[in-house]
Amino acid sequence: MEEFFMKKVILFLMLVLSSLSFAAKKLYVGTNAEFMPYEYLENGKMVGFDIELMDAIGKELGYEIVWSNMGFDGLLPALQMKKIDAVIAGMSQTPERQKAVTFSMPYLLVTSDEHYVIVNENSPITHKEELKDKKVGVQIGTMQEEFTKQLGGLPQLYNSWTGALMDLQNNKIDAVIIADVTGEEYLKVMKGIKKVDVVIDTQPGASIAFRKGETELAEKVNQAILKLDENGTYLEILQKYFPDKVEKYKALKASK
Repeated sequence: MEEFFMKKVILFLMLVLSSLSFAAKKLYVGTNAEFMPYEYLENGKMVGFDIELMDAIGKELGYEIVWSNMGFDGLLPALQMKKIDAVIAGMSQTPERQKAVTFSMPYLLVTSDEHYVIVNENSPITHKEELKDKKVGVQIGTMQEEFTKQLGGLPQLYNSWTGALMDLQNNKIDAVIIADVTGEEYLKVMKGIKKVDVVIDTQPGASIAFRKGETELAEKVNQAILKLDENGTYLEILQKYFPDKVEKYKALKASK
């Protein structure tokens, strides 16, 4: 009887330790909540496509996602210094970044390769080629800085897109280059600015970054993304944050 009781106690303790171990399985993820609708603050809470997608990936893989909101230019250094385990922030796979980190597959399963050229509503600029020697606002560490240089413009670095666009409103800079979906959101709420042209990006789209060589974790995340795509969770999140891309997503899915 005593032996039976001890076995039950040991089994109970094993179950408790197992549940504690599961509860402690955390994935620390960094983002920059300045990139609507990918990630942004709403009533002090981080929301957005990336946030919900990463939380769903975590649930699929058995991780509790622990979020860190920081400056965009500090994300990859924090990853390399092991302060966080992953980065999701609408980050594209540039050749320079590919040398420094390991990326997941692009997770926006609808092609989004346009970046808007936005100017003050009174600006005479009508084409991106006119940005040569002009002051162009971009967020620090983003690929839009490289686009500006390629066009012969003078990158003006900001901690946030909001700051860049406010300076554009006040004619302190000549233009802003920003991702299409984020640009659309700002154009809805900010007066005195307009879109005049687009820059096409040929690099792989937004992906999740991991420390260099962590291919096993990247592959697990890839499989989770594909699983969410299969079970309808991905579509639910897409409808919430990118409703204008839903039809294209369905068409691409039907063609496979």
